[in-house]
Amino acid sequence: MSSSPLVSVLMPTFRQATFLPRALESLLAQSWEDWELIVVDDGSPDDTAAAVRPYLADPRIHYHQLDRNVGLGAALNHATALAGGQYLAYLPSDDLYYPDHLERLVGALEVDPGAELAYGGVRWAYQHAGPTLRGPGAVGREAASLGLPPEHQAQPTSGNLLALVQVMHRRTARLPRWTERTERVSDTLEADFWRELLDGGARFAYAGAVTCEWMSHPDQRHRIIAGVPGGLSRYRAHYGIGQGEYLNFQPSRGMRVNEAERYGRFAGRDLSPRPGGLKILLVGSLGFNPERLLALEERGHRLYGLWSPDPETWDATGPFPYGHIGTLPLDGDWADRVRALQPDLIYALLNWQALPLIGRVLDARLGIPLVFHFKEGPFICHEQGLWPTLVRVLKESDGQIFISPENREWFRLALGGGLDEARTFILDGDLPKLDWFTEDWSPKHSRADGQIHTVCAGRPLGLEPLSELARQGIHVHFYGTHFQEWFPNWTRQGLESGLLHLHPTVEPQDWVRELSRYDAAWVQQFSSDNGGDLRRAHWDDLNLPARLGTYAAAGLPWIMRDNRTSLVAMQTLAQQHDFGIFYRDFADLGAQLRDRSRLEDLTAHARAARRLFAFDTHADGLLNFFSRILASAVPAASRLGQP
Repeated sequence: MSSSPLVSVLMPTFRQATFLPRALESLLAQSWEDWELIVVDDGSPDDTAAAVRPYLADPRIHYHQLDRNVGLGAALNHATALAGGQYLAYLPSDDLYYPDHLERLVGALEVDPGAELAYGGVRWAYQHAGPTLRGPGAVGREAASLGLPPEHQAQPTSGNLLALVQVMHRRTARLPRWTERTERVSDTLEADFWRELLDGGARFAYAGAVTCEWMSHPDQRHRIIAGVPGGLSRYRAHYGIGQGEYLNFQPSRGMRVNEAERYGRFAGRDLSPRPGGLKILLVGSLGFNPERLLALEERGHRLYGLWSPDPETWDATGPFPYGHIGTLPLDGDWADRVRALQPDLIYALLNWQALPLIGRVLDARLGIPLVFHFKEGPFICHEQGLWPTLVRVLKESDGQIFISPENREWFRLALGGGLDEARTFILDGDLPKLDWFTEDWSPKHSRADGQIHTVCAGRPLGLEPLSELARQGIHVHFYGTHFQEWFPNWTRQGLESGLLHLHPTVEPQDWVRELSRYDAAWVQQFSSDNGGDLRRAHWDDLNLPARLGTYAAAGLPWIMRDNRTSLVAMQTLAQQHDFGIFYRDFADLGAQLRDRSRLEDLTAHARAARRLFAFDTHADGLLNFFSRILASAVPAASRLGQP
């Protein structure tokens, strides 16, 4: 065996100590023995070092521990720099090789000097196997296959062609660098690397047999980024990314955000605690527009977070790149940490997914007043078996915040009158921060072409049939790449009509400039049948979608079905401020949108009321409510140890 091995196997690993022995044993069982293993421990907080230690007796195995997690791309670049082999192979610590894997891939490269990369077939999710993640049809057509959408639900949404574990390639001067977290976070990391190789003229070769296994489990990187559940909050929490570190988060599917562009404006603000400021522990998650809570820090209050462990793709939990919200680990000692922190108040929020954690906090009997802010949704709590928890939290919390008077009344009826209205407050849970309410107005499209231009910046619920809208000459501008992916059939049919126009997601800093050019905005479209009786209400009647704040910032009238014989929270708001367009059918809507004088009045009313839809406008009222709850709460000493 040569002093410099032919094959360097790269093993980036993070929080996978329990998987490691299986992967390492599979390498030791290889029929090809001329290899070295470069293990790069990417700042793992678990027992990774202990799991690797017994294997270091083999001089071919080298262990390198990074001080902190830097991400898969950087870990791969680090391992590549340490490798000495002519060929590079990959063994992620949750995958494994079959005994002939290295021998077959070396053979494929040796027999075909023109091939730059060889791959073995892969087994995945225990029940699928093939030459590639895209099936046998991709063999010899790798470049074309990478440009096609994925065809099988077991595959990553990125449309990847090859899992890392399958691959061995030559170490050449034109070898690309792996994209690092400081540049972009995406589940397309591998696919982008293969594509760059192919674009550079590389040719791939299949080794002719299934030689390895790609493990499927919830903590796979691509699932953390673009899976369900997955998304930005889960990624930040899983990899321990703290304050001050901005990510350019670009999943293949789901909500995308460049945090530096969106939140960089908040850096450098004076968020110092002030005398008399409260120490507030946030429990749960923040839904949309989490930066709104900077308004509390700007007023001199200190915030901490105990976050739900598995947030939805769209939901926001810390750590955040902006502000000073301190994150408390949700581990076996969390209750002791809260007691040591001694917050003045617990602010528990926001959606049904947070209820299990909020219930645990109540059960801990911490002796700290708790205010519960609930957005959605009571009906899902029925379905998920969380209704008893919701009722208990409502009854045991010191104060309750509801998103609308309709919601408060619905819960009063549901609880048999068991609400003290003096201990309640009305505040929508997803209001955006006032910073996004700029004066950057744009001229209306309709002034230039005389046609009707509407906007939908969210799910296009009820915007059908599109043929009827087209007959009325109503253009719909549909914003949000991820929404367009979620509704492919509707989007395709709309494009065929010629009056649907697709736009990328509009960032908060561009809401006013981009969206103010339209005549009116679509909220969820539905026909209510509660007839004024909230006992008959469903969630559409009670809901205040997050897009309302976006539309308010841009000063847009709301388009909605005429439900004025029912109690509907969105409709109540639109009627209060006279910026609603209520229609019976699309012909009626077309007639109203062509009434330019009335439309200008509605737009003026929407602009006049828009600051009421910013969180900052209500921050002082919320803090006054907290103070009232604190003033009337049972002293902590008498609350400790309550049954």
